[in-house]
Amino acid sequence: MIKVLFSTTSFDTIDNGPALFANLLYNNLENSNECDVRFITEDVQNVLLKRPKIYRLKLEQNKWNRFFYQFFRMVRYHKSAREIKKIFNYDCLVYNNAFTGVLSAIKCKKKVVVMVNDDNKLAYKNKKFHLAKTFFKYKTLYYLERKAVQNANTVIVNSKYMQSLLRETYNISNEKIKTLVKGIDINKYKFRLREKFNDPVHVLFVKADYKRGGLFDLIDALSTVDICKVKLSIIGPPLSTLNSIKDYMDQKGLKNYDLNGPLHPHKVKFYFNEADIFCVPSHKEALGVANMEALASGLPVISTNVGGIPEVLDYGKCGWLVAPNDSEALAEGIKECIENTELRIKKSNFGYKHVQQFNSNNLIDNFLDILKEVKL
Repeated sequence: MIKVLFSTTSFDTIDNGPALFANLLYNNLENSNECDVRFITEDVQNVLLKRPKIYRLKLEQNKWNRFFYQFFRMVRYHKSAREIKKIFNYDCLVYNNAFTGVLSAIKCKKKVVVMVNDDNKLAYKNKKFHLAKTFFKYKTLYYLERKAVQNANTVIVNSKYMQSLLRETYNISNEKIKTLVKGIDINKYKFRLREKFNDPVHVLFVKADYKRGGLFDLIDALSTVDICKVKLSIIGPPLSTLNSIKDYMDQKGLKNYDLNGPLHPHKVKFYFNEADIFCVPSHKEALGVANMEALASGLPVISTNVGGIPEVLDYGKCGWLVAPNDSEALAEGIKECIENTELRIKKSNFGYKHVQQFNSNNLIDNFLDILKEVKL
């Protein structure tokens, strides 16, 4: 049996891909005879709930340590992993976020696996200098992530796009990089073809980083769609940003909307079942798991040809792909989706067949195969 310590900064707060993956591992491998996976995390909401395979790391971000919190976190996770090693002699140590594991990767490289889930840090390689604290912070995080992937035994990414980007940016070999496409439990989604749309047509946007997700491009595009009435549902942006988003929609004359902050995945699934179109026209995206959820729900998907999105949409066969930052092209894609029922149904059917390869059942097996290679 392989023994694994899985380090994840987010666990109980399930509002991002890494947290969903950590929970998927916990739920599927808790009683496994093949792999003993235990977790170290600071994100434990119910401290009274007994979960013997979870080690709680007492960390809390506040106004005093906010700027240095990421760096302080790296030290604490590494020290805690060393302490846990004395009571749980794990074969390999996996970091859900690569830069958090930089110290462990440097000191224990033979048994350390790091995961790179997005291209946020890589974008700072050629970032132009400007005198701001955030520039120095994220430039440093870029160097730390690079150090982590260069020293770790194995690096796991979630798309072919990320594999290519990581190889070129951080100068590491293909052999060291393993692609583990994040998946979803398809059986938990209800597939329904949208042969007819609601009145008004219900468009759904789900993304925490709404600027990166192209929300304003979508608002601009919908404000010019005059072939029918539309309603926009937005899920994910931080609560502190909702007023500015509302002001922008009012400015663009978009009056029919449902504006939400982060929601529990169960509530999000309700929107996937009820909406007519799913549209997150991202400026950048490593993969786009939400697009998988939309395909599994039968939702027509309109997105952009950036990052790993084309892989999920089979390069346009399963949805509409337009250029990023182009609200006019996006509006045309939305209009065609609304008007061309035959094409919409064809793409949705293709999408449901294509998304089967992203079933989370395969994800667990593929993850274990990677870890077995590390142990050897």
